[in-house]
Amino acid sequence: MTVKECYQKMDGNYEAAVRLMGSDERIIKYLKILQRDTNFSSLCKAIDQNDLETAFCAAHTLKGIALNLSLTSLADSTKELTEMLRSGMPDKNMGWLLQNTKRAYALVLECVSALTNM
Repeated sequence: MTVKECYQKMDGNYEAAVRLMGSDERIIKYLKILQRDTNFSSLCKAIDQNDLETAFCAAHTLKGIALNLSLTSLADSTKELTEMLRSGMPDKNMGWLLQNTKRAYALVLECVSALTNM
């Protein structure tokens, strides 16, 4: 799998990533860092514990990472969750938004793993 194919599969913007980072090698470097990042697990744990402030911080950071890596689908789903948490008053959609973010994150990790384990 090429980096471009990886981005297509995970609904990212490869062209934007190349413009921002300059090369496939640098993109791969930062995608590998994402694999070790703990913000997603912090987000899930904080929501389970109803710690909305910590959940907001983790979601906001994850959104920024996704935007910087041009991971469009993950950025979009995380943005919605971040905005709900920012209000401090989650509504009935929080579970759906978290599941949507979980799906997007799992797809990114699956694609990155396939890319980096070749």
